[in-house]
Amino acid sequence: MTATSALHSLWAFSNLRASTLLLGVLLSLPASQVLAEAGRVEFVHGSASIIDQSGQSHVVSKGSEIATGDTLQTADDGRLQVKFIDGGYISLQPNSSFKVEEYHYSGAVDGNERGIFRLIKGGLRAITGVIGHANKPAYRMDTPVATIGIRGTEFTALIDDSQKLIVKVGDGAVFMENAQGGLVLYKGQSGEVSDSSSRPGYSLVMPVLAAAGPQQGSMQDTLEEKQTSAIADQGFVQGDMRDQSGMPCAVANCNSIDPPNPNAGNSGNTGGNTGGGTTPDPTNPTGVAAEILAANQAGTIGSWSGSGNVAGAGLLGSFVWLNATGNLSVDFRNYQASFGLSLSGLAGVISRSTESNAIGTLRPDGSFVFNNGSMTGTGCLPTCTLVINSGSLSGTGLSRAGVNFSVTDLLNLIAVNNQALNLDRQFPQ
Repeated sequence: MTATSALHSLWAFSNLRASTLLLGVLLSLPASQVLAEAGRVEFVHGSASIIDQSGQSHVVSKGSEIATGDTLQTADDGRLQVKFIDGGYISLQPNSSFKVEEYHYSGAVDGNERGIFRLIKGGLRAITGVIGHANKPAYRMDTPVATIGIRGTEFTALIDDSQKLIVKVGDGAVFMENAQGGLVLYKGQSGEVSDSSSRPGYSLVMPVLAAAGPQQGSMQDTLEEKQTSAIADQGFVQGDMRDQSGMPCAVANCNSIDPPNPNAGNSGNTGGNTGGGTTPDPTNPTGVAAEILAANQAGTIGSWSGSGNVAGAGLLGSFVWLNATGNLSVDFRNYQASFGLSLSGLAGVISRSTESNAIGTLRPDGSFVFNNGSMTGTGCLPTCTLVINSGSLSGTGLSRAGVNFSVTDLLNLIAVNNQALNLDRQFPQ
């Protein structure tokens, strides 16, 4: 063997040995580390960057690869959308920071899939993919004050300047949880957590994530911003297309597309969760919960009304009967409710009516949470406060409603304390 041949043999042996060692190292790594790519940037507008696990910052461009450990950041004029390899989407809003804590999807639902994310600040819109569809705990989004888990397909989340978290469900359902407790939100509902020591609760505030045009931007800049926003929405439409098993079509490549129906329950089951603190199963709602979700999907607006005598207390504790007439309206499309009341008695001496209705939110179990309203009229000096202590829907077809209320004025001339009023649903003729 010549010297040249010997050198070639030695070089080949060294390369083979190095390749074998490299292969052994790769095989010993978890799949999530070998398959580093979690997704790619679909579009970017304005200023945005990726900070990798080593702390290096990179400018984001369309097609940029996203991996486990990456943190995405947008400036005041920046926004971007990421499509993950399991068919999920994240649309990041201006002045936001979002981290991919852990991500693994091998192309099959094998129990090892994981999607753990963290919204550090700002806002995002998310549509889930395959991860979390069969194994919901496999998908989680952490925030400084609570964890967001999925029971559906689409939601928005916003952390404002005071670190309050606001979440709105676009489709399906999600749950919010921290050390203080948990809360399930259905399509159209919003929830909030003020801080880490506060329990998640329902919210009348809707997170607004629409980005305006760049500051001091030209008309062309604003037009480009609107175009990228439209592209983002189209991406979410595509991400929400699923086959009959619920698999995103972006992954399953299904030919026929059926709209997702994550809330479809067992219509043959007439039992169910009608209150008492039991949280309905969003994947199999029954009873009142199923009727509410059916009304939501049908886009129903319902109304209830009723009247009856209630007890009032006058000066020095004197007793007086008052006639109460109440009207309740519920928009099932967004679970918003409104209640108005009129009171009369003492041969016209007392005549009150709502100046500002009590506005509230319908919960999945049929109960309500209301803000206070106000009343004016004789017997109010100068106005009365309408307080809804409790309320709920019940009956087949949600035919009945009950409201428990109190009314007070500044001088408590005629006070109504914790009185009940039953209402019947008014069906269109």
